[in-house]
Amino acid sequence: MRVMLIDYQGREIRFPEERWQHIISRHRDMEAIPHTIPETLLDPDFILRDPTDPNTGRLYYRWYNWGKANDKWVMVSVKMLDGDAYVLTALQTHRTKRSEILWTKSNV
Repeated sequence: MRVMLIDYQGREIRFPEERWQHIISRHRDMEAIPHTIPETLLDPDFILRDPTDPNTGRLYYRWYNWGKANDKWVMVSVKMLDGDAYVLTALQTHRTKRSEILWTKSNV
């Protein structure tokens, strides 16, 4: 399976099966909520520069209210290359990385 996703700017983001297998092998909780990956890309709350890959890495974040203490961010890491972009990983987290904010929903 190879899927093309669309981000908030209409860019195509590749989501190869190998990346999905990587995600569910390391972040098992994502297996139950695969829909959050395309949702986070299409309608993020904000995007950060990836501090471990500042030139090409982008971290898309979206807040999900799962109920009470289970509220979390979903973070989708994307590698942006000239003419190509693809999902690296995705996970749920209680906190965001400290990094440069590249875009926020409030800027729209």
